[in-house]
Amino acid sequence: METRNKNYCIILAGGVGRRLWPASQKELPKQFIDFFGTGRTLLQQTFDRFARFIPTNHIYISTYESYVSLVREQLPEVPETNILPEPVQLNTAPAAIWGTWHTVLSDADANVVVSPADQLIQHADRFEAQILRGLDYVDTHADFLAIGVKPTQPNTAYGYIQMGNAIGNADDKLHKVQSFSEKPELDYAKMFMQSGEFLWNTGIFMWKGKTLGQHLSSMAHRPDRPVEEVAKQMVTIAEEMNYVRSCIPEGLPRSIDLLVLEHCSNVAVLECNFGWADVGCWTELHEVSHTDADGNAVSGGARVMLQGTQNCMVRLPQHMKAIIAGLDGYVIAQQGDILMICPNSDPDATRRLINEGQFF
Repeated sequence: METRNKNYCIILAGGVGRRLWPASQKELPKQFIDFFGTGRTLLQQTFDRFARFIPTNHIYISTYESYVSLVREQLPEVPETNILPEPVQLNTAPAAIWGTWHTVLSDADANVVVSPADQLIQHADRFEAQILRGLDYVDTHADFLAIGVKPTQPNTAYGYIQMGNAIGNADDKLHKVQSFSEKPELDYAKMFMQSGEFLWNTGIFMWKGKTLGQHLSSMAHRPDRPVEEVAKQMVTIAEEMNYVRSCIPEGLPRSIDLLVLEHCSNVAVLECNFGWADVGCWTELHEVSHTDADGNAVSGGARVMLQGTQNCMVRLPQHMKAIIAGLDGYVIAQQGDILMICPNSDPDATRRLINEGQFF
């Protein structure tokens, strides 16, 4: 129990969610939307999962400053000082670093789990047990720990982690990390699956605050000034963000796995089985949604009649009525005065359409 009192969580909720446009838009991105009709948004569901075993005042929400009011509205139980407003959207590495910084200010011996806000977890009990096991591991090991899940198909929308040598017994499901791979081409994804050496990268990571602090001090070429000491001298958000930026040289990738973990030898991965999916694009949303006998998923509350239509993802506003006929494998989505109808086979198609049409 003493170890668990040192556990903290950082929920990353600052993204825009372009691949779920037009449902996800800059003013109201995907983490603040209830896609499954549960009465809880993706952010709220993520908070609920962690609040089962981490005290509310140990949970930080890192978000874009324009979304602070949305966070307050959806999570009134989170202390206002635990909402970290990014002045610009900086990707996962600065957000994770800044959040860890605050945990260290509260507890120099903090264990930290960092999680995206936009995931679906099917088995909350397993999630709790396995995340706590990971936090216990980083409490006693100066390692970074990634959470991976066994792939069920050669998915090109997910990142992959290659497992190296086992740590402990085979039943421990712990391995050294051999490599990280971003969203691969289909041929590589098939090869990853066939090899049995790769896990899907959930984007959930853990470490002890001191472990990250030592690495950042080294990156910033200030080994004589540990991050936790520098942190105590900061007064304003601007000072904090300027220091975080100074730790990350220009031109380097700003995701936590590419910036930090790929360059460390002390990285492990824990294989978990809590029923994970990333709700990052229309393709994935269709995969994890309830479907009818023809493989169609309908979200948003509209009255929809489907004729001769299969394998489609439909998201229309509650006030609408629609007849959709003769389509196979399409996404039909409307938000406000924007309607999109396109094949749902390419996870990045929506992002490209936005860039080409300059709608976003």
